[in-house]
Amino acid sequence: MFRFAAAIGADIGRLSIRIAVVNMKGEVLADMTCPLERYQSREYIISQLVGAIREIRQKTAAEGVNPICVGIAAKGFIDHRSGVVLGPDQGIRNWTDVPLAKLVSKETSLPVYVGNDANLMTIAEHRFGAARGYNNVVFVALRTGIGGGIIINGKLYRGVNNAGGEIGQMIINFANGLSDKGIRGSYEHFASASALVRRFYEVTGTGNEEAGDKLTCKQIFDLSYQNIPAAVKVVDENAAMVGIGLANLITIFAPEIIVIGGGMSEANDSYFLKIKESAFANSLANCRKEVKIERAYLGSRASLLGSGYYSLIRLAGRSI
Repeated sequence: MFRFAAAIGADIGRLSIRIAVVNMKGEVLADMTCPLERYQSREYIISQLVGAIREIRQKTAAEGVNPICVGIAAKGFIDHRSGVVLGPDQGIRNWTDVPLAKLVSKETSLPVYVGNDANLMTIAEHRFGAARGYNNVVFVALRTGIGGGIIINGKLYRGVNNAGGEIGQMIINFANGLSDKGIRGSYEHFASASALVRRFYEVTGTGNEEAGDKLTCKQIFDLSYQNIPAAVKVVDENAAMVGIGLANLITIFAPEIIVIGGGMSEANDSYFLKIKESAFANSLANCRKEVKIERAYLGSRASLLGSGYYSLIRLAGRSI
């Protein structure tokens, strides 16, 4: 029954809701993006999400495709069994303890399943992407913050209270850097895209990183490709920091493969090579012996494929 079934996969981002109809083979049959207003509430997000689901169902129905369930990728801690978004609020008013699966199911009359976005990206890369065929996987999403997921013996590791896999919050420099989450010296604080931008302004001593015209992480990478000294310096520092975090993961988990996703994974080969050098130089030889470090294959499709596939698996009564 599920071999040819289709599902809706949705990803709730900071500035948009992305949505797609996908099948069990990892094919995207239709997709669309719904821009979001800057200031958001629980009611607004759910209204936009339900509207996007209805629109894409109408679009695919005309082509003879009728999705049978919905998967939603959301940031933060998720009770995946009940489909409740626990928090934090992610800047959305009243976005804690949200029974998202129940609310969306009521409006769409479809079964709905909710998961953490980085975990669902991990599932997608494991099923359809760079980690396909591997049983022990670490996925790291390098972006504004740092997310991730862990596959052990072919299964997503969730930890107690669905709280496992918060890779970005491991501590790599206890002496410095109190993050916005109240954790001192976190990987995210020192190695994320936000960290790279902050460090660029520290090194140059010019501009205001909080200003509306602040540079993006991508622009700083582009400056480094032009051999602008400050940009080269901070990109090299960032690669070393990213690698140190990976070294910790290598020594703890000794995975078969680490997959690097998120926007920063699209930087050039020199950056990626420096990440690998740092990771291998700072990890135990026996632990790193069999480890591969690869870029993610699926890019921005990962959360959509992961959420859609996840919903089909859950609907079939299987664990993941």
